[in-house]
Amino acid sequence: MCGIIGVFGDGGLSSSDVTAAVEVLRPRGPDGTGVWASASGRAVLGHTRLAVVDPAGSAQPIRDESGEVTIVVNGEFYDHRRIRRDLARTGHACRTDGDSEIALRLYRRDGHRALSELRGEFAFALWDERRGELFAARDRFGVKPLFYAERDGRLYLSSEIKALLACGVPARWDLAAYAAHLQMALPPDRTLFAGVRQLPPGCYLVARKGDVTVHQYWDLNYPTEEELAGTEHRGADALAGHVAEVRLALDEAVRLRTIADVPVACHLSGGVDSSAMTALAARHVPVSGFTVGFPDTALDESPVAARTAARLDLPLHRVGVEPADVAAHLVATLRAGEMVQENAHGVARFLHSAAIRAGGFKVALAGEGGDELFAGYPQSQRDLALSQDAAALHRARAGYRKLSGFGAPRHLRSTLDRLGFLPSWLTQRYLTVVVPSRPLLRREFAGLLEETDSCAPLLDQARSQLDGRPPLHQSSYLFAKGRLANYLLAAERLDAAQAVEVRLPYLDHHLFATVRTAALSWYAPEGRSKHVLREAVRTELSDEVYTGGKRGFFAPPATVGSGLVELLRDLTGDSAMRDNPFYEPNAVRRLLDELADRPADRQADSDRLLHLVTGTALLTTEFGMTADAAQTVGGSGD
Repeated sequence: MCGIIGVFGDGGLSSSDVTAAVEVLRPRGPDGTGVWASASGRAVLGHTRLAVVDPAGSAQPIRDESGEVTIVVNGEFYDHRRIRRDLARTGHACRTDGDSEIALRLYRRDGHRALSELRGEFAFALWDERRGELFAARDRFGVKPLFYAERDGRLYLSSEIKALLACGVPARWDLAAYAAHLQMALPPDRTLFAGVRQLPPGCYLVARKGDVTVHQYWDLNYPTEEELAGTEHRGADALAGHVAEVRLALDEAVRLRTIADVPVACHLSGGVDSSAMTALAARHVPVSGFTVGFPDTALDESPVAARTAARLDLPLHRVGVEPADVAAHLVATLRAGEMVQENAHGVARFLHSAAIRAGGFKVALAGEGGDELFAGYPQSQRDLALSQDAAALHRARAGYRKLSGFGAPRHLRSTLDRLGFLPSWLTQRYLTVVVPSRPLLRREFAGLLEETDSCAPLLDQARSQLDGRPPLHQSSYLFAKGRLANYLLAAERLDAAQAVEVRLPYLDHHLFATVRTAALSWYAPEGRSKHVLREAVRTELSDEVYTGGKRGFFAPPATVGSGLVELLRDLTGDSAMRDNPFYEPNAVRRLLDELADRPADRQADSDRLLHLVTGTALLTTEFGMTADAAQTVGGSGD
């Protein structure tokens, strides 16, 4: 895990153009920095390094022998030793012992097609002097970020938005992008900062003089209903075979991510995903577990994690997070993440990674992606039920048509028109985020929210990946492209701020290729979620974890006296709320007054809303953000 910065222009560029950006990126890579400028003055590349593979070598930027091709990389390429051997056989031997160089060598051999060989979590920028071309790419699931902006005829790319701001890109709110976030998620190529784009997952960018284009090289490809029809009649032997294949694929994904020249830690909670991952990792290398503990026993998974660690005979470190920690560390968390938070889990993750680093670790494995891959969310189970029961889907569609007739919002109507049903997670977001937010919104932003259709652009772009698929896979695809890539995986910046590289074995495209072939009936037979995963790792799990239900990572909600409510009340009286383009200060004060009269269990209902309001207020002041002219997503102005 490192930090990268790249600048491309017509000429006149020098190393000094990225000095400020490299300094901003230093927390991501405290082990070394490097800057390279092309002799033509058309490109500059900068790098801050977290040394976890070949720490004594592999400094970046990396150049080929001709000096014509130069690269900077953030992240890890797995199975690089096999690829190195293949490159050597074809006359493209690497000079370093690290993994990053393979991207440069593959490019010299295969051009843009090199991406098909790369496996891992990565973002890179490569300058080809011969072609006058900047080539940049992001991994398939979007684990590693890559942001870019154009200013004064130059293109800037970086691992963090803060580095772009350090280069002079202005900090302005993208009001329409925030409206889309409330409805669904940020659009795949947008951020909360106007004029700052993100390269979507599974895409690459090519910049030549006067031209910047984005191309897709990979996408989630779920089976069609026709393809699945032949799987439903296969018997127990077929299921057992699939379980065995998943076991092998998951074990390989974990093993590859334990390869490092530094000690490895594991995120360990009380659920199946992290427990299975940690157990498999411990088969390959010594690991230490880190778990978050809360004073609220209902949300504290650390006792289960402790029993799992004892069973695996590995050390476990409990990272205690108190309610007061949320307000104390929220500004630092928001600045690191460059994104609003919707629960105290962001602060908990920030402190978790700080403890991992303080414990002497630079690399950790985590279980994100397990619920997405194996339909573990409760919402996924509802979509699965519709996929398996034609009569239930028919009844649901009849009800949806009535809902549409009663004036459903634009983004839900477009989804109904295209899919014929509403993904459960999208409906839940409307009811728990959009509806409660309305009384607090400024009139102008409320109007923009009504005009925004966050779903239509993605539905249009993904037509070939959605048509003919069952509801479960349509819903899973949209979630992966929206909430997963553009909110959940933003935790990467929280880890990076602590100089910790978190690797995600469940988000491995080879593992996805294996899991995707499952018959629908295998996902949750007799209502037992994640059946295939549980069976694949049965021997690694305690009975407690094997039989346990879904355990999401939730921090205790904000209540009066916990610190967040008091922080927000203070913010309503200063410029943080006066300059906030989304929420009306007086309406926020009324909500806080109402909270004080509610019993504690009812106060928790407003937790997400409190975090959204506080987050936008603090981001406004922290980055000096101003409001951009509104432009709708999926509307006539988009």
